[in-house]
Amino acid sequence: MPLTSHDHPPQTITSGYCKRCKTIHNLGSDKAIAGCHRLMTELDSEDATKDYLFGPARGKMFGVMECIQPDGSLITLRAFSGQFDGLWEVEGWVPPLFNIKDFFRKSDKVEKQIKTIGREIEMLAPHSEPWLLLRKKRRQLSQALMLEIHNLYQLKNFHGDTATLRETYYNRNGIPTGTGDCCAPKLLNYAARHRLTPLGIAEFYWGRENKSGSRQHGSFYSSCREKCAPILGFMLCGLDYLDEK
Repeated sequence: MPLTSHDHPPQTITSGYCKRCKTIHNLGSDKAIAGCHRLMTELDSEDATKDYLFGPARGKMFGVMECIQPDGSLITLRAFSGQFDGLWEVEGWVPPLFNIKDFFRKSDKVEKQIKTIGREIEMLAPHSEPWLLLRKKRRQLSQALMLEIHNLYQLKNFHGDTATLRETYYNRNGIPTGTGDCCAPKLLNYAARHRLTPLGIAEFYWGRENKSGSRQHGSFYSSCREKCAPILGFMLCGLDYLDEK
């Protein structure tokens, strides 16, 4: 079991396999733990935030990264997984890996079509020919939309290379929903784009435990295997080179 924020936190790892180097790149958490505790104190002091994270929406993963700026000074970056209270962008937090305007331009129209088809399906006899045809059409629209959205994600690494989510993800089982929306990819992407050198990254869960019980309030976690590991190898690539400079 992960240790809680009241204990000495474990050494967690942000890591992933890199196809370019044929090796696993890692980044430890030690130098980001203090920043996590500062963020925990802030989250615990904000009533509106507490109501949201401990309410029906349940908790959320948060991440902190300590970096060196080009001028040699230190900077602390913060990220939340997915959206925060329905928002992709919040002041003071690193942004997602895609352009928000492009995202909504591509998704809004298709999402409306999908919802309309869903209402039509509910009015038909299950397993009838029209029911099956509409389900197939809805599935095709969803798959086409997901392909377009995945191509919006622009991942940058510390060699200066940029690739889409589909170009980067290497698992043969397909790209899970939410890939690229976790804290570590957001933090690394921001650092690479702004010529920052990461010193450490740590992620913790804050709020009401998730439905499966796999995430507990105040606990630290390493980067996930399903969504993050298949892209973090690419994103961490080049960091060793920066450390040697």
